Amino acid sequence: MSGESLYLVKLQFQSGVVGGGSMEIQFAVDPKTDALNGRANGHIQEGTQHSPQFTSSASGHMHATGYNDITKVGALTGQAVVSFPPPAIGSYLSPFTASFAVDNQWNGKGSFSVGDNTYQCKVSLID
Repeated sequence: MSGESLYLVKLQFQSGVVGGGSMEIQFAVDPKTDALNGRANGHIQEGTQHSPQFTSSASGHMHATGYNDITKVGALTGQAVVSFPPPAIGSYLSPFTASFAVDNQWNGKGSFSVGDNTYQCKVSLID
């Protein structure tokens, strides 16, 4: 029996588009099943005066690829709570998805969607 235990990963998703969204996602990885469970926090339409924020629980799976520099791919889904800061106070539920393709240092590319807003992003490990 292997001594592998859960480990924690925290990733930054940063859109290269001006006004695009950004997100941090932190998840636990079960190395025996490659199951992912965690929480995402981010902004939609970043850079606007009253940028909506979101938070979401998410779960999914990760797989080893065997491809050159891209060694891991993963996807998570959940339900996000999108909130508006003052003066437009309010919140609503929206579907959330995130996916990534990364190297052994957890750097690569990915995307995330909150409702109709989808962002292609650079993905990097947060220490």
